[in-house]
Amino acid sequence: MNLLCFPSDEPLRDLLLPLHLRPDVVFVADVDGHGRAEALTERLLAHGLETVALAFPSFGACADHEAVLMETLAPLLESAGEPEIVLALGDCGGPWELSCQRFLKGLLRAGEFQVLVLLNAGRNAARVDPGPVAFEEVPSLLEPADYLAACSATLRRSVSEEAAFEQRVGARRALTLLLARECAALGPALGTLNYLATQAVDRDGEALVEPKQHLPKAPASPLRAALAAMVEAGVLDHDGDRELIFRSAEACRFVAGGWLEEYAWLTASELDAEHVHAGLELTWNAGPGIAPRNELDLFVLHRNRALTVECKTSTMGDGDPTAQILYKLDSIADRLSSLPGNAALLSAREVPDLIVKRARAQDVTVFDAERLIGFRDWLGEWLAG
Repeated sequence: MNLLCFPSDEPLRDLLLPLHLRPDVVFVADVDGHGRAEALTERLLAHGLETVALAFPSFGACADHEAVLMETLAPLLESAGEPEIVLALGDCGGPWELSCQRFLKGLLRAGEFQVLVLLNAGRNAARVDPGPVAFEEVPSLLEPADYLAACSATLRRSVSEEAAFEQRVGARRALTLLLARECAALGPALGTLNYLATQAVDRDGEALVEPKQHLPKAPASPLRAALAAMVEAGVLDHDGDRELIFRSAEACRFVAGGWLEEYAWLTASELDAEHVHAGLELTWNAGPGIAPRNELDLFVLHRNRALTVECKTSTMGDGDPTAQILYKLDSIADRLSSLPGNAALLSAREVPDLIVKRARAQDVTVFDAERLIGFRDWLGEWLAG
C-alpha cells in the first residue's frame, strides 16, 4: 500500500493516518512550496516510514491540471508493488486533493484505490470511497516528541524524568494528598509556608541558606496536622510551636508549591495516562536570536490528545499577573494541542469568579482550593473521552 497525503495547518493530525496505516511509502504533497511537507516528512522519517515528496504548483496558476497530475503522480503509480493507493483526504479538501481523488479513481480499478478521512478529533478513520462508509478506531500513536517537533519546540528539561523523582514523590504521596485535601482549610497558612520556604533558600532556590524559620504565631489546626505530616515525611522539623527547620533546598521547593505539581503528576500517573511529564522547560524554535522559553508544570499525552496543566499556590487576584497566567496557559495549550486538547489550572487558593469566567472563555478548566481534589475525577473522564 502507498499513501498520498496533503499536509494541512495541523501537523499532528497529519501524522495519524500514516502512523496508523504504516504504508510501504508515504507520498507527501507540497503545494506551491508552502513548506508544510518538509516538517511532516521529517516526523515520518523519524518513525521509520519511507517518505517521498511530491511538488504541486499553485492550482490557480496551473494551465494544464491533467498533465501536472500525470507527471507529479507518476512516482506514486510506478512505485506501487501492490496496486493499492490510499488518499488521505483532509477535512476541507483543497483543489489538488479533490483533483487527485478524481484522477486516481478514474485511472485505477476497484480494489486499487480508496479514500480515508479522520473523524472525531482523530479518534476514528473512515473509508469514504469506495462505499459503503466503514469506520475503524485509530489507536494511540503520537509521542511527546511529535508534539514538540510539530510545534517547533524543544524539551530542555523534564523534572519527572530525572533520577529518583518517582521514588521521592512516592515517598511523600500521603503528605501531598493531605495538602490537596486540606488546602481550602489551610488557606492563608499555605502562603505563610510558601514565604518561609522561599526565605530558607538562595535566590535560585538551589541551596539552603537559612534553614531555621519562624511562624508568625503558633499554628492552629489544620496547620498543626500538616506540619506533623511534613515532619513524618522528612521535609522539615517542627518544635511544636513556631520554629521550623527545613531539611533541604528540595524540601523548600516542595513546601513552596512543588507539592501541587506532584499532586498533578501523581494523579495523572495513577490514572495510567500514557505520557506524563512534570516540570518541563521548553524553548520555541523561532529562528535566529535568543529562543523564547516557557516552563510548564504538567503535560499529559493520551490517546493522541494533549493536556497542559498550570499549578499555583499563591493568591490569585483579578489583576494583570493572573491574566498573564491564563494567557500563558492558553497560548501554550494552543501551541501544544494541534489536535483537540485541553488546559487546566490548579490553584491551592480561592480563585475569584471573574477569573473562573475568563478562564472558561479561554477553554481553561479551573480547580481552586474547594474543588482541587475533584481534579482526579475530571482527569479520569478526560482520559476516557
